[in-house]
Amino acid sequence: MMHRAFTLVELLVVIAIIAILVGLLLPAVQAAREAARKVQCTNNLKNIGLALHNYESVYRTLPWGAKGGWGPSWTTDILAFLEQRELADIVPYGERGGATGGLPESVRFRQLATAPVMVFRCPSQIGPVALSQPGDKITGRVRNTYLGNGGSDVNWNEHSMFDYIGFDRGNGVFLATDFCHITSGGDVCDNRPDRKPINFAAILDGLSNTVMVGETKYIDHEECGVCDHFMLYHEDFDAQNGQDFSEALCSLHFGFNLRDVPKDNLQMSLGSYHPGGTHLLMCDGSVRFTTDSLNEEVRHAIGSRDNKEVFDAGEF
Repeated sequence: MMHRAFTLVELLVVIAIIAILVGLLLPAVQAAREAARKVQCTNNLKNIGLALHNYESVYRTLPWGAKGGWGPSWTTDILAFLEQRELADIVPYGERGGATGGLPESVRFRQLATAPVMVFRCPSQIGPVALSQPGDKITGRVRNTYLGNGGSDVNWNEHSMFDYIGFDRGNGVFLATDFCHITSGGDVCDNRPDRKPINFAAILDGLSNTVMVGETKYIDHEECGVCDHFMLYHEDFDAQNGQDFSEALCSLHFGFNLRDVPKDNLQMSLGSYHPGGTHLLMCDGSVRFTTDSLNEEVRHAIGSRDNKEVFDAGEF
């Protein structure tokens, strides 16, 4: 049987039809992929929530948000409850060691800083898993998608000073705490935390009404410069009494997915690459997806643990 050859015009028509079909299908494929990533992100947060609940059940308290003068954060403390026992076993306890040097603790800090634990990374997150920036003492530090809620009144990313409320005095769930109390270069860390961490009993607004963890997004150096959120070890926390606590903590004082705001505000805020909103892990372990346009009063209410605000749940 003889087969008729396509003319050039016919071929062009076929190619055009295929292009139209691909153009129609591609958005649907992309939407399906994002839906799957969104589900995985929700599951990540549920696993983090379960780990935090198990931690609180064992120790009758939540972890400290950031250990100023030591280096670890809440993410490090729950490793054993995320089936990461090998990493949990190498976490140094105390002030010895730092980002550089040959001390056994320093070697372990570098291992922690470069170890990817993918439950702390949303699959929709763009940018590198590990990042090296000028001035880093550790090459290839792994980035983190999820930040602990430091409160809705925090407007400064370090220890409180003057009229600025820092992460050591926030009204949220995780606190940055000074473990060293260094006042001069010759001081030795006393390894004594300023205060106990928060427990569930202190969350008077109700576990279902209070954010525990939220998503953050990768913002490149050109746009932000200071938006570096890291996973298990924070060299800035390990300096003196600690600084730049937004590497592990967020403030719901600021809106979601912000643009064109001061960089210091941007680094403390939440956001995501999911269209239209951001995931929030509540203290009861549930995960909610909230829009970028969430009412400010509601955002502040769910960011505080004990202000006893009343809000319409339908707005959230």
